Amino acid sequence: MAWTKPFLYEFILLTVWFYGGAALRLKPLMVDFIPTQNSQIRGTSHSVAVIGAGIVGASSAVFLQAAGHKVTLWDPRGPAGGASYGNAGIVEASSCLPIATPGILREIPSMLLDKNGPVIIRPSYFPAALPWLMRLVLATRWSKIETTARALLSLSQNALKAYDSLLDIVPARDVIHDVGRLSVYSTEAGFAAGAASRRFATDHGMSLDILDEAAIHDIEPHLAPIFCKGVLQPHSRFVSNPKRLVDACVAHVLAQGGAFRPSAVVRIESRERGCAIVTDAGTFPFDKIVVASGAWSEPLCQSLGFSVPLESERGYHLLLPQPAQTLRRPTVWAERYINLCPMEEGLRMTVGVEYAGRDAPPDYGRAHRLLAHARTMLPSLAGEPQSEWLGLRPSLPDSLPVLGPAPGHPNVILAFGHNHIGLTLGPATGQVVADLVSGQIPAPDLAPFSPKRSYVR
Repeated sequence: MAWTKPFLYEFILLTVWFYGGAALRLKPLMVDFIPTQNSQIRGTSHSVAVIGAGIVGASSAVFLQAAGHKVTLWDPRGPAGGASYGNAGIVEASSCLPIATPGILREIPSMLLDKNGPVIIRPSYFPAALPWLMRLVLATRWSKIETTARALLSLSQNALKAYDSLLDIVPARDVIHDVGRLSVYSTEAGFAAGAASRRFATDHGMSLDILDEAAIHDIEPHLAPIFCKGVLQPHSRFVSNPKRLVDACVAHVLAQGGAFRPSAVVRIESRERGCAIVTDAGTFPFDKIVVASGAWSEPLCQSLGFSVPLESERGYHLLLPQPAQTLRRPTVWAERYINLCPMEEGLRMTVGVEYAGRDAPPDYGRAHRLLAHARTMLPSLAGEPQSEWLGLRPSLPDSLPVLGPAPGHPNVILAFGHNHIGLTLGPATGQVVADLVSGQIPAPDLAPFSPKRSYVR
């Protein structure tokens, strides 16, 4: 039976009523662990397994090692083998916006029907995604978003300083550039539609410069002259090769006596003293374990007897030849949600989000269909894509990562679920992980990031 849009609206509204009522009756779980000065002897050196070698895991390994711990990284995909490889390279200063804002419920039909939209849901996956989407809808009330923003700011306000601290240890400063990020609008209506989000961001400390057509041309002269408004985030940074950054972190850990194991961790075992990871090659004991496996973290949580509502936001990119007349910074055409990023290896075009499940095969059709708009945006862009990529962003419905000790397993530290800002928050998260393992009290309040928090309030 073909689903017409009116029928689809009625079905979604009925489903929202059913699941929404059930979700609101969920009993909140608010048991949090806050380390104290006596939770562990300060200065003790531990053997630590870090599961996941993306930017979060690699940063954690660097700071753990700097604190005197013996570190082993585990990842079957290798360093930056997941979302840390193919992202847009943006380190966003004072990031505080959640992954969705009020009104997302009205957008769900277009997510199912518009194959070129900024967010798409594969119709076959919609029933499986619906409980998570309903939690997302309930998390988009303005009152909830305010709470989310304060929590995100407690991490992101330290993001740039954390990067400076990381780069004081790891020799990779040449891969990070202080050029900001730019959003451009081809219509006044498109610019006006973003007013509420801009106001919310500036109210929470984010610096934004509003540009007219001439100012856009001054900072990005090779863009097509079709953009009437622009928004520059001047304090954001650009990582022109995220994989090289992660590789440098891992190389430093190895040079300082750490280890890397390219094995998949099947499960985690918690013991009376310490803990252990289980792989196909055997069981390996450690004093502490850090779970930083991104979209693959949920099975490890389940092995410890609990679950979190982790969803994979699938992101795509095409890599194109770098034009001679290229961009200076990541630039997104807001109405089309096409992001062009001048990477070291070429011009990376990233497009939107897809919900289809962690293990579904990739569908690069949307990226290729939007390539024509990218050529309109940057007329010097020529040549065909050199490669395609799919990455999985690990996301929780309340837009906050999971960060802190695992429930009932104080020797296991969880650090995953950073959605679109994993590159931004990687080093800041790594500092928190090092503090927790070392028995120190982290600077941010970890209660909002507890794995036992209520994900719907």
